[in-house]
Amino acid sequence: MTSPSAAAPLTAAARREGFLVGAVVGARLVARTTPCRDAAEVRALLAGGEVIPLPPPLGRRPAATALADALLEEFALGGVDLRRLASRWVAWWREDGFEAGPLLGAALSQIGEFDAPAATLPAPGSAPMVAALPAALASATPATMVSGAFHVARLLDPSEEAGLCAVAVVLTGSRLLEGSRDFIPDVLALLRTNRASEELLESVRAVPRDPRTSPPFPEGEEPAPVAMLAWLLWQLQHRPRGVELLRDVSLRGGGSPLLGALLGALVGARDGLADWPAAWLSGAGEEVLLRRALVHRWGE
Repeated sequence: MTSPSAAAPLTAAARREGFLVGAVVGARLVARTTPCRDAAEVRALLAGGEVIPLPPPLGRRPAATALADALLEEFALGGVDLRRLASRWVAWWREDGFEAGPLLGAALSQIGEFDAPAATLPAPGSAPMVAALPAALASATPATMVSGAFHVARLLDPSEEAGLCAVAVVLTGSRLLEGSRDFIPDVLALLRTNRASEELLESVRAVPRDPRTSPPFPEGEEPAPVAMLAWLLWQLQHRPRGVELLRDVSLRGGGSPLLGALLGALVGARDGLADWPAAWLSGAGEEVLLRRALVHRWGE
């Protein structure tokens, strides 16, 4: 993958800002065209104009934001208490639950009713990947970061598949926050160490092999985690223009805000926000301001 040679090196604070704010903006960009199922519907919705974020209704917190915010709030207390974290999610779901899909709803319903994670769910989902993503900020203690991300993910999905995909995306985020773009070997090593399935390993091995053909776009409200991970890693590996990538995904239509949150955070960590249109940053809702306030505090 080629990278723009003229760009000045990003500071750690700029990468953190891209990571935290990019998740909010990416989710709301994709949310604008989520209901659309083809290019004609997207064109009709946007009336030929530029895609802009769809802010949440006043007083509502979308799932893609609320899940990660709960973990960030735990970090602010100096440590993550999994029972307290789960209680934060359940309280949000009962009081708001905006954009919570059926798999996430089933997981939180189980926790709320029985004070324990679900033993099974109808299918693996991608909400655990979004919920665990802030763990990438804890890269100074890699073992704690990996273990913590896995346990956070398992609260929302008991499957090994969802847990390992969450850890893989967290590790990718941590490498991008450190300024490294060579994340595939680290992800593969992590997955091998944890005896990932051959399907998951092969989906990651294939990323550097074919720079011309992207994996299939992850469909659905809560895309399958292996499909989500493979697609995300390929985009990060082979598409160096982050603004163009986010715009293309939004213009495609039919994407999940969960996908937008992951893509926005990872692209933001890789590239920063300097090239992002001002209308994206001003139009994604008040959560952008709240996330920006965390940037310097996290670096202290």
